[in-house]
Amino acid sequence: MSERQEIRRTGLGVSPGIAFGRAYLIGRDTLKAPRHHIEQDDIDTEVARLYKAIAASDKQLAKIKEKLASENESDYHIITAHQMMLHDEHLVGAAVEYIRDEKINSEWALRRAVDDIRGVFDSIEDQYLRERRSDVEFVFERVLRNLLGRDTGPLQPPPDAIVVAYDLSPADTATLHKAAVSGLLTDAGGKTSHTAIIARAHEIPAVVALENITELVETDDLLLLDGASGIVIVNPSATTVASYREEQRRQVAAGVHLASMRDLPARTLDTHDVALLANIDGPDELDDAVEYGAMGVGLFRTEYLFMTGTELPDEERHYKTAVAVLEKLKGKPATIRTFDLGSDKLAKFLKDAELDEANPALGLRSIRLCLSEIGRELFRQQLRGLLRASAHGPLKIMFPMISGVAELRVVKTVVEDVKAELDAEGIAYDKDVKLGIMIEMPSAALTADLLAQEADFFSIGTNDLIQYTMAVDRVNEYVSYLYEPLHPSLIRLIGGVVSAAREHNIPCTVCGEMAGEPMIAPVLIGLGVRELSMSAVSIPEVKATVRQMHSDEAEKLVARVKNLPTASDVRAVVTDYVFGLMAPKP
Repeated sequence: MSERQEIRRTGLGVSPGIAFGRAYLIGRDTLKAPRHHIEQDDIDTEVARLYKAIAASDKQLAKIKEKLASENESDYHIITAHQMMLHDEHLVGAAVEYIRDEKINSEWALRRAVDDIRGVFDSIEDQYLRERRSDVEFVFERVLRNLLGRDTGPLQPPPDAIVVAYDLSPADTATLHKAAVSGLLTDAGGKTSHTAIIARAHEIPAVVALENITELVETDDLLLLDGASGIVIVNPSATTVASYREEQRRQVAAGVHLASMRDLPARTLDTHDVALLANIDGPDELDDAVEYGAMGVGLFRTEYLFMTGTELPDEERHYKTAVAVLEKLKGKPATIRTFDLGSDKLAKFLKDAELDEANPALGLRSIRLCLSEIGRELFRQQLRGLLRASAHGPLKIMFPMISGVAELRVVKTVVEDVKAELDAEGIAYDKDVKLGIMIEMPSAALTADLLAQEADFFSIGTNDLIQYTMAVDRVNEYVSYLYEPLHPSLIRLIGGVVSAAREHNIPCTVCGEMAGEPMIAPVLIGLGVRELSMSAVSIPEVKATVRQMHSDEAEKLVARVKNLPTASDVRAVVTDYVFGLMAPKP
């Protein structure tokens, strides 16, 4: 082992697994955009330089895409999005304007345009979308390198290396798995950064948000990382390595065991079946979902159709996308949610509308936007596409952010109007297509008994339900500690919604992050939930928990915790219960 002292750091574990390897260090990029003013006669030359660099960048990304085309579709689409940014008027058009109006060089003009766009992203509340500001920086860096004639070739770490960087572009991350790297470490990033998303897709252990790991690590240092806990150890001792090697063997054995249960039902020991479904953003995620054992799609988010590409999705695209989902599921059910957008989620038609809202989370978003003058025609086109697709398989349509019965009735009126149009045109659709709602606001949860009389099914969106119930922004570092899924108020609200659904004989799914937590599954089952929809990678662990428990014991657990005064009290009791399930039986 190295004689240097063992150093431990904790970041954000975003892709599970234990990895050992030598550090392959990529220093924080200090490439600076030169700044100078130009003469009037040089303006056209400078604009031409910019377009030449953009064309070169486009060609480089196209080559990367060619290599990825036969592999992971998600990576392919991310690179496509970067190519689209290269031609976006908000970036390129703005940079050209800066060159012409302020007579500045291409590099400086591009930097100014990128800074303008970053300001927009920084004001977005949604964590996933806010982290997309790094995409703009990666595109800027690629164009800047081409402007300056600097190398833009792929990273080439040795096999089994652990890559250490300030941040990694999607193009880098998507190609690193081919080099058979052991793991990824970055100073920056979050749970929804592309490093995290792509690392999980390729099952590369990864820890992000380490702040200064690039300053602590030297090339060829021995590194150990635990992608589940977020622990990183620089120059681990022989004792530490031996301990983690044993844990790695245990994890591999556990993974084999979980994989062996793929085709087994999620059935409690007292024979109550629980449907485990997948949350997805696009048809390309379905193969992995089925591989993990998903019994269908409980939440298909359609926002990505509006946030990728230069054109807004029309009826035909909604139809073809939904049909692609149904065809890949081969008879398994799919619940497709209408678009959940707002001024906190970027889409071209909202940019053009220039909404200026002090608090987008409480503003014109989601179903409110769909029913507004700005979004109604887009909503109708989506409904036409989804209804047409319903003729091809078991499709359900779900509406987000419903506040109460009055709003639901307006939505149903729009649906009936669209159905009448299709009937008049002789277009086929499922006449009995099920229409359900997301329960994600306290007003909906508290009137669930009334809503259950008018909806065909419920899906409890716990992420927003927690946020609105606790009045907490979960990505705000000052108050995120209040974002607690096991708060007594949440248990009571969820219990009330499930009871109302059962009383009116309609299905009720939980589709927020709570659904994918093995520690929380017994509470949800004890409350009467029998459908859970989650990120597909969470399905095997949740299934393992379900198969080790009795539903009547889970009901007793809920009876014990529902009157406890604090979330920490609840969590302590639930943790003891789950550890008891995992303990070896005599």
